[in-house]
Amino acid sequence: MTYLYDALTVLPLIALAAALLYLPAAIVLHARKKPYPFLRHLANYVLIGYFLALVYVTFFWAPRSAAMPLSARLHLVPGDSFLYALQYDGGLWSSQIMWNVCLFMPLGGLLPCVFSPLRKGAWKTVLICLLLSLCIETAQFFIGRVADMDDLICNTLGGVFGRALYTVCAWGFRKVRFTGSIFEDNARTAGHIGAIAAMVLILLVPSVLDLINAALPGGLFPVG
Repeated sequence: MTYLYDALTVLPLIALAAALLYLPAAIVLHARKKPYPFLRHLANYVLIGYFLALVYVTFFWAPRSAAMPLSARLHLVPGDSFLYALQYDGGLWSSQIMWNVCLFMPLGGLLPCVFSPLRKGAWKTVLICLLLSLCIETAQFFIGRVADMDDLICNTLGGVFGRALYTVCAWGFRKVRFTGSIFEDNARTAGHIGAIAAMVLILLVPSVLDLINAALPGGLFPVG
């Protein structure tokens, strides 16, 4: 509840800051001879607000660990957080792992909405999510926080999920003219099937692992 209360307290400030930052650009775009669709304005505004929220969550939400040894602030072995979640943290869905996936889902969906060149080739959006997460983890290490390889993996998976969700929405709204300004996806049938498969896998795998982990007497990875 502390996290939820903190988020509800900060979100209005983030929304106001995003509005103030985007207002000059919105005026310029509105003054152009070519009409600028409302949904594009909304997507631009939400993306700015998302970046502000991302900065707050990744750099200011939790206290720093400046006194922690350097070796303890650098987790380079993939899978450690997954094993810990299955052994001690009540499963993947209830752990911080899924929060890290959800954190980058909006980015994966918003980037192609705002930047039309990213609508061709989902790999471009996923690569941006990967590089941004890498920059965040690197910066966190140097400011006294923990840099975790599993966070990088989860953030990238969130970007994949968000981009897949965009592709599926573009497929579903392809005949709706009102949404054409943000859902002009050129993916072929294979791309849509791949997007649906990515969404199903990212949702299904944690659920299956949690069910198996709960069904086994000692869990998937018994301790000692």
